[in-house]
Amino acid sequence: MKITTLSLASLAFAAGAAFSLIGCESQSSAGYDDNYSGTAPHAHPGADYHPKATTKAEAPKAAAKAEAPKAAAAAPAPKAAATTGNVQYFPTGDRNSSALMLEKIYPAQVTVGQPFDYVIKATNIGGATLNNVLVNEAAPTNFTVASVTPTGANGQYNLGNLNPGESKTITFKGSAAGLGTIASCASATYSLALCSTINVVQPALTISKTITPEAILNCTPINMTVEVKNTGSGVASNVHVKDTLPAGLTLDNGQTSFDDVIGDLAPGASKTVSKTLKATKTGSYENVANATADGNLNVTSNKVTTVVKQPVLAIECKPGSQAMVGRDACYDLTIRNTGNAVSKNTKVAVTLPAGATVSNAGSGNALSAGSLVFSGGDLAPGATQTMRFCLKAASIAPLNISAVLTGDCAAQVATNCTINVYGVADIGTTVTDEDGVVALGEPHAYQVEVKNQGQIPLTNTKMTVTIPAGLEFVSSPLAKMEGGKLVFNFGTVAPGAVMKSTFIAKATKAGELLVIGETTCAEVKTPVRDDELTTFIEK
Repeated sequence: MKITTLSLASLAFAAGAAFSLIGCESQSSAGYDDNYSGTAPHAHPGADYHPKATTKAEAPKAAAKAEAPKAAAAAPAPKAAATTGNVQYFPTGDRNSSALMLEKIYPAQVTVGQPFDYVIKATNIGGATLNNVLVNEAAPTNFTVASVTPTGANGQYNLGNLNPGESKTITFKGSAAGLGTIASCASATYSLALCSTINVVQPALTISKTITPEAILNCTPINMTVEVKNTGSGVASNVHVKDTLPAGLTLDNGQTSFDDVIGDLAPGASKTVSKTLKATKTGSYENVANATADGNLNVTSNKVTTVVKQPVLAIECKPGSQAMVGRDACYDLTIRNTGNAVSKNTKVAVTLPAGATVSNAGSGNALSAGSLVFSGGDLAPGATQTMRFCLKAASIAPLNISAVLTGDCAAQVATNCTINVYGVADIGTTVTDEDGVVALGEPHAYQVEVKNQGQIPLTNTKMTVTIPAGLEFVSSPLAKMEGGKLVFNFGTVAPGAVMKSTFIAKATKAGELLVIGETTCAEVKTPVRDDELTTFIEK
């Protein structure tokens, strides 16, 4: 906005011995002039003024008649020139409602041809900066201009901008061209600017990502963090953090991507997004995250990698050959880790068959409640261990064992194997009597006994007793005469069992008579013989 203001009252002063001061009023009826008078060195007029509020310059008094100058040598030292001046307020002429004060300061009188100065002083008396202050000073009448500082053109002098309280001056140097008066008027214009300041900022995003470098499938968590930061100079608005996970990785809720709203980030502020992931299979997974904000801000994070591993267990049972009852039946259990992660706290639990006892459990293993537990410790990828143990069977029955292999973070595996148990047949027999010398005709008792001394039952067990001539069979609770021989049918005799019986006989002649017992069974090919010799005598 440019404002044209009131003109300053004219400058008028006499040239020569006689002079007069002619005042110029403001060109606006609303304005007024303040006339100043005083003394000051003419090189610096207006140094000490006291304003007098008037609206019109006083009329000059009659000038005294000039006297002839005396000899130069007798001339007294020059006195300081008296000064006067005018003031005007723009734009209203009233100081209280104006912004610019323009002062004109000049000598009260000058001598024709003698150099002097006069000054126009512009002062910002308002509270805002005045832009493009332009002072218009028409060429003074009867004045020969030597110089003007600062220079102008066509009577216009641009003082630029004036800050509140700041003053700038225009100095005119010259001399009076002749007797009479020097008259001039000044006016001023300026403009006020309605200014605004708009901050120019540039928000900028950075994003960084971390992830658990190595995890065990279905056992250890995969932790991921994404940090987004505003490294710019303004607020980043509507910030989002986005991530699409690679195939095989999911969030803990099963989703495969996320888009988290961060909102606004102030300069220097940051926000961290934390997620827990899980893998559906082993493998190496690479991933980046993305952050966006209003203003087409879009940044991509560093690439991170997580390797998902898993221990994979295998177990094999190698049984020994068949074993005899009561003898060691041994097994070799071989365990392996075929995965790519350590199997920690690896253990093998063996369930023992009923009736079997552990004869050799190996070192560092524990037996409790019908099971044998082997500790494999931490089994590295590709590692193998073999464990041996031995059992004893109390009977002829297959020794079937089952073994379960477990380890931290590994799926359990199991196996079983069997050792056949066999036994050997063996018979022990006796035929005895109570007295080796017996009277003729007296009943005489014989005892027979069959014992299974082997590990398997004896079937179709028989003892056949041959009674010699001269000895007659009387009776038996079990035996029967068959084909001239006394037969004891004991049937099936369990291992360790003893079958007993008796028979009564009497001699018909004196002498040594030999009773022969022969025992057979289906399991023993060779009959087992046992004899008993008795001497019978006359009464």
